Amino acid sequence: MTLEDTKAPQPLLPATIVEERPATSQAVRDLAERTRGRPVTVGEVLDALEDGGFGVLMILFALPNAVIPGISFILGAPVVLLGLQLASGRKKVWLPQVMRRQVIPSAIFEAVADRAERFLIWIEKRARPRWQVVVSDGGERLLGLYIAIVAAFLMLPMPFGNILPAFGIAFMSVGIIEKDGKAASLGAALGFLGVLYLVLAFAIGIQALKAVIGML
Repeated sequence: MTLEDTKAPQPLLPATIVEERPATSQAVRDLAERTRGRPVTVGEVLDALEDGGFGVLMILFALPNAVIPGISFILGAPVVLLGLQLASGRKKVWLPQVMRRQVIPSAIFEAVADRAERFLIWIEKRARPRWQVVVSDGGERLLGLYIAIVAAFLMLPMPFGNILPAFGIAFMSVGIIEKDGKAASLGAALGFLGVLYLVLAFAIGIQALKAVIGML
């Protein structure tokens, strides 16, 4: 028997426990289940999801505008303020009381939460940290300012004008949450195309209106 054979076995070190944060989609689902069947205020949504930071709130407020008509002013205005706060470097989300008191009817909120959750489940399987310079501290501030600009255009009443800005903001927000610069870049491109569409549509509309007035 060798000296090595007589050595006492070394105790196994305890495995390091890594606490994973809940998926963003799960947080949205939990909120929808707690508030099912009753109206929800913007303040309730803010208080329930503020731990997810600016990103999850901007997704929840922006994404439904792509598929639900008539809600762009209620849900678009908070995104403008959230984007400006992100651009300023603010860490805690804040909205004025007049916005916090805005009521979202039960049926609309359930549709909003359902669409946001499905989008988040889809994107969470694909997003991963990459292109870090885009979502660095300075990059996030620039994204915040850009999101505020896109959200301002999102609020304009234009047929089919909400789709590209809404998805653009959603992808940029995913990039911020998951530190995925590629997703954020895709969102920035979609936002640019959405703003371009709205600008061209308004320009064409104004020219058409002038032509009609000229014929009178």
